[in-house]
Order: sequence, then C-alpha cells, then structure tokens
Amino acid sequence: MNEKEMMAAAQELEVLKLQLDNMNKQDELIHITFEEYTRARNALGDLKGKEKGSDILVPIGANCWVHAKLGDTSKAIASIGSNVAVGQKLEAIVERLDRQLEDIRKAQAELSSKIAKTESRARDLAAALEEAYGRMESQNPQ
Repeated sequence: MNEKEMMAAAQELEVLKLQLDNMNKQDELIHITFEEYTRARNALGDLKGKEKGSDILVPIGANCWVHAKLGDTSKAIASIGSNVAVGQKLEAIVERLDRQLEDIRKAQAELSSKIAKTESRARDLAAALEEAYGRMESQNPQ
C-alpha cells in the first residue's frame, strides 16, 4: 500500500466511523420506538377482559402513575399520522400495533446487518493500515 492509498484508506476509515456512530444512534432510536410500541400493545392487551369501572393505574411518564377508573374499553384513541388521532376499536389498534412492531423488527434487522458489514469493513481497513504503517516504519527507522 503506497502513501496515497494509505491516505484514502484512512479517510474511508474515518467516514466508516462516522457512519457507524450514526447507525448506532439510529439503532438506539429504533430500540426506544420498539419498546414504546410494545408497552402500548401490552397495555391495550391488558385492558381485554377488564370491566367498566375497574380501578387501574395510568402511566403519566417518568415512571409515575395515577389511579383511574376504567371507562369503555371497546374503543381507544390512536394516532393515524400527521397529528390526527381517531377513536378505533381496540382490536384494530392492537392489529395495527402488531404490524408496526413487525416493521420495526425488520428495520432493526436490516440496520443490524448494515452495522455488522460496516464494522467488518472498518476492522479490515484498520488492520491494513496498521500493517502498512508498520512496514513503513520498519523501512524508515528514525
């Protein structure tokens, strides 16, 4: 590997490191989204079989809950996109959440594959650069 090739490899390695950083941030966001959708799916599932007037705990965020009485559980309000939310049958919302969870799983798998390929390429480049620098130092001792 000549000096020009080493410079190009070093630049590519830096780009790969930036890409990996971005992909890892995306992976974290996907994971958070998956957890949120799973919690919503589970909460709706827990409502099945509960009767109107049942005492429940409602999460309000930051690991805090309030006591509430359950109303009609045949419908719930869910976002359908573009800041629009509508009342829908509970089963329809659960089915939509299941589809969205599957889409999130697929996106996570695709991203994991890209991360693995990028990490592999970065390791190969780093090893090649280390070897080239070692040879260069042995040829030009100070």
